[in-house]
Amino acid sequence: MINKIHFGKRVSMFRRKKGLSQAELAEYLGVTAQAVSKWECGNAIPDIDLLLELSHLFKVMINDLLEDVDLLYQVTGCETGTSKIAYFVPQQERPYNIEWANEIRNENWIQRNWEHTRKANPSMDKVGEEIASCEGIILEIGAGPGGGFMPYVLKANPDATIIINDLSPTIVSEWKVFLDKTLDSPNLYYAAFDFCSMPLKENSIDVISDGGGIGNCEGEKSKALKEAYRVLKPGGKLITSTGFVTKETLAALPAEAQKILLDKRPDIFEDLYEDTVLAGFSKIDSTISGYWYTDDDESTIADLARSLGVNLKFTSYIRACIKE
Repeated sequence: MINKIHFGKRVSMFRRKKGLSQAELAEYLGVTAQAVSKWECGNAIPDIDLLLELSHLFKVMINDLLEDVDLLYQVTGCETGTSKIAYFVPQQERPYNIEWANEIRNENWIQRNWEHTRKANPSMDKVGEEIASCEGIILEIGAGPGGGFMPYVLKANPDATIIINDLSPTIVSEWKVFLDKTLDSPNLYYAAFDFCSMPLKENSIDVISDGGGIGNCEGEKSKALKEAYRVLKPGGKLITSTGFVTKETLAALPAEAQKILLDKRPDIFEDLYEDTVLAGFSKIDSTISGYWYTDDDESTIADLARSLGVNLKFTSYIRACIKE
């Protein structure tokens, strides 16, 4: 069955890409502006002759107008089934994550974080606009309850084609429930997998958006970067953001705190530049985006810092890496 709402959103998207108003499209087709409005609102579908005209104008197949694309099958070979989520991990949350997953559901983390991203945030809005300006398939890895850069990309371009990923099946399903209700976009897809071992075909993704996923991943960050390089198309871009503790900050800490942090969390002292080069990226542009302190955070590293009586300063950066 044709989803009229999704059909209307596709017509609206293609029309705007052509730089046409509803009135201009109506004049081109010889129909009223009200007819075009009805299509785009999901209240009607044009007859076959008009569908052919739209197909020629937009340079797409009629099926691309009428049917939702099974993008996940194209890039993974996996059928999503009735859930419309591609699961490459068990659908049940990992035991140690159950309490956290319940908090996400019961305390409306997704909605609260989304509403926060609707406020003006010049630096994040700029990153979202940069990612949104890229054509093709965007993969948001390790979205988490904050969504990474994805909310800012959709803020810049609600029609963006994005695969929303996380290792947690709860995160992925909760984002789907929320975004289906909020945007009902035909261009959003959902997949639960470990981005250190992506079930994606080589050269299948145009942009990888990483608003902190790699920096916070449970696996080897170097593997995540190598996987990002593998699945990106030639000319594709990885835009990543994370934070690290500088050597100067480390040296200023009490000796015992230094020893424990280096033993338990050596990863927080890495800026991942060398790993990014070793992954294959040769064109890398890094920009310091700010600073944050563990006293203002609720992460596991913040808990460790508080237990040691220190307030760690993290230097945050945004890095754009191109696969040549």
